[in-house]
Amino acid sequence: MNQTISDSGEANNGPFAKVETAEPTQRVIEIQIPVSWGYVAARSWGDISHQPVLAVHGRQDNAATFNHLIPLLPRGKYHFLCIDLPGHGLSSHFPAGLLYRVLTDYIITVRKVVDHFKWRQVIYMGHSLGGLVGYYFAGAFPELVKKLIVIDIMSHSNLPTHHHTELIRHYYEKLHEFEEKSLTKQPPRYSYKEALSRAITGRPSELSITSAKTLLTRDLKQVSEDRYIFCKDQRTKFLVFPIISNEQHMALLSSVRCPLLLIMGNQSSLKNFALAQELLQMFKKNCEEFRYFVVEGGHDLHLNNPEIVAPLVTNFLNSPKCSL
Repeated sequence: MNQTISDSGEANNGPFAKVETAEPTQRVIEIQIPVSWGYVAARSWGDISHQPVLAVHGRQDNAATFNHLIPLLPRGKYHFLCIDLPGHGLSSHFPAGLLYRVLTDYIITVRKVVDHFKWRQVIYMGHSLGGLVGYYFAGAFPELVKKLIVIDIMSHSNLPTHHHTELIRHYYEKLHEFEEKSLTKQPPRYSYKEALSRAITGRPSELSITSAKTLLTRDLKQVSEDRYIFCKDQRTKFLVFPIISNEQHMALLSSVRCPLLLIMGNQSSLKNFALAQELLQMFKKNCEEFRYFVVEGGHDLHLNNPEIVAPLVTNFLNSPKCSL
């Protein structure tokens, strides 16, 4: 389907601690969580005294990815905290010379957020990369995860072991290339229309104009009249995924034992994971409760079609089977 992008539209880069209203009874607050390299930016929805639901976005996205879904989820019982992972959205970037490692850095970030709020247990909700981090976090810290909700990712496909040394070389070369460019070039500047077009293209499946505009509210910084730069760290284009075999990766995921809801889009290429059936059987065997749905939509189904995803998430949230 062709989409027409108008010249109108503004990036929302308002100050932190700005209070917005998503619904008459639901406040949305921008917060910063201090960490050793700076801060983790987040959107806080609802009463902080309620059951925490920690929501984590996908690769090169940000906390706004849940802006369409959360207003459709139950209020009065849950506090939703949507974070920007390091290098994404409004969060601090890592220091120069470092890469972003999924298996360690992002799991540590999630743990730091949990520790900051002194949460005893969280419900974790992740989309794409955020879902992968959720698998790892639930496996490493099972005592902290009450339930796990994963949207459109089964697992990460790993290269055969004989390619691992090539992968290490690849990461070095990408970092070196990035650093060389950073010394001589300023970040590209775009009109809003150009930035919107870039946000829509190059994704696993189609992103609506409305959804793209939503993501841009946390991914653009205005530098002059109708000129913007992207906030995300360009090093997030080459995240360091675990350099392990598929067998080792499956062993990691076998540690997930909490109730798990997995939602995949029927138009998403990510449902074709090579070990999909083996993974589904493992979750069915190991998890206290396992719910799996393939529904209408592409990779960003929670953002493009939240009305389809919301009932599944709501039913899982309210399920008494795994309550404390």
